[in-house]
Amino acid sequence: DWMKIIWYGHSCFEITGNDGTVIFDPYQEGSVPGLNKLHLKGNLVLCSHDHDDHNARDCVDVLPKEFEVEKIETYHDHHLGSHRGKNTIHILTYENMKVVHMGDIGCMIDDLSKIKNCDVLMIPIGGYYTIDTKEALEYNNQIQPRIVIPMHYRSGDMGYDVLSTNEEFIKNRKDICYVKDVIEVDQETRKQTVIFEKPRN
Repeated sequence: DWMKIIWYGHSCFEITGNDGTVIFDPYQEGSVPGLNKLHLKGNLVLCSHDHDDHNARDCVDVLPKEFEVEKIETYHDHHLGSHRGKNTIHILTYENMKVVHMGDIGCMIDDLSKIKNCDVLMIPIGGYYTIDTKEALEYNNQIQPRIVIPMHYRSGDMGYDVLSTNEEFIKNRKDICYVKDVIEVDQETRKQTVIFEKPRN
């Protein structure tokens, strides 16, 4: 049981392996500063909400396949969705591992029972449009994932000016593992915080 996780920048990830390929939150061309147009192949595309930096289903050639996916409906802001609408957390069971993509979550939620102790947690940290680093760290403490991957932040030329970088998040984690743009994960992969050095773009 293993999978590869590839980061394409922003909140876009590809999970691939023997089970097939799932793409999370692909972005439309021109929607995220510093990132090029995507052209991906997969068996399923999961979009947390319909903003252009998360909903580019047409950038993915899809050969459909069934996966075990659970959803938690949440909000994109701290005001019950009145500012930025709703957001979906996706829980993908892949090769007997639980992968959680938090999308553009913008608030704290109370019931984390479905995602507690997941194998992989992808969580936004940049603030402004989503939760910020402090809230992401709080979520991480409550969820206790084996592997946490921060997303939706500013880095170099990539990302929106209003977002924070990942520096504060890194400062608050002791188990940092720097990887290029892809990581292989299996049941034995140790607990760690994964920082991708640059998107595959």
